[in-house]
Amino acid sequence: MFLLPVSRSLLRSSNLLFSVSNNFRSRFLSKDVDGSLLSRLKNDVKNAMKNKDQLKLNVIRGLLSDITYASKSPTSKSFSASDNEIYNIINRAIKRRQESITQFTQANRLDLVESESSELLILNSYLPEQMSVQEIELEVIKVIDRLDISDVGIKNLGKIMKELNLDNARAPKKVVVEVVKKSNSIGSNPSTGNNEDKCVKGNEDSGSNGVDK
Repeated sequence: MFLLPVSRSLLRSSNLLFSVSNNFRSRFLSKDVDGSLLSRLKNDVKNAMKNKDQLKLNVIRGLLSDITYASKSPTSKSFSASDNEIYNIINRAIKRRQESITQFTQANRLDLVESESSELLILNSYLPEQMSVQEIELEVIKVIDRLDISDVGIKNLGKIMKELNLDNARAPKKVVVEVVKKSNSIGSNPSTGNNEDKCVKGNEDSGSNGVDK
């Protein structure tokens, strides 16, 4: 007879702990999943709807749809919607627009070129400032000197890329690879670092930061 009220008390305690645990999870763990860039995209959707900016609304909804797809894809079980993962998605979207612009330009469809270019500007606004080619070259030279490599070829390309610790969002992988391939001539003819050397956000060679559809 004495065990019954005790078990009820324990049950109430366990329910309370479960409730607190759920509240903690919803209040704090959700913030870990919902990174700052994802939050910005969601907020911008609301603002675009409020301002009746249909173009921006369509672009952001497309990104959010890609993020949702990636989170549910069986091939990306570790996807957590982190900023870097979203940057990869944005770069893929940028690459698609660039390819479309090339095709529409060849077909003399300037109206579609203008539309794709406008979407490209919106996508670029979500990428961080890109490293200049000169900045990438300096990092490559440091690695080559550290590894004591005299000739950069296919054999050493992998070693250099593995040793480089660059932010893919600021230095797209394909841009870095091109710099490494040309690194034999960097020492004798360094870039001047002018504006033409800037890696334009979503550079045509940027690809998808290592992952493409």
